[in-house]
Amino acid sequence: MPRSTELTAIERGILDDVALGLNNIQIGFKQHRSPETIRTHMKNIFAKLKARNRAQAVANAYHTGILQCLTPHVPLTQAVPTSSTPPLCESVPAHLNRRDVPAPPRQITSAPSRRAVRPLRNPR
Repeated sequence: MPRSTELTAIERGILDDVALGLNNIQIGFKQHRSPETIRTHMKNIFAKLKARNRAQAVANAYHTGILQCLTPHVPLTQAVPTSSTPPLCESVPAHLNRRDVPAPPRQITSAPSRRAVRPLRNPR
């Protein structure tokens, strides 16, 4: 890989956390950086790996050998039940762990139609 497209140590650390599924706020908290700084590093990572989004960046990094598979394959018979899975990151406070936060209710943004509903005609 040419020198200008090599990932820095900070970018590799951020990409490792992205591969774990952390968002910018969680990565920033873990690495003691602001989410805006993480966002800037992510833009650099996207440019260097020629990726359009986080998933493609991680896939390209695995494909090129920048990232290695950290967890061995676990057969489904030995998998841990989902009820006892730990939070995404132990060092991130619970209020930043998005897995515990329910999704907000969707709000209706358009008014219902005021057109009169016509009864269906019998097809002949």
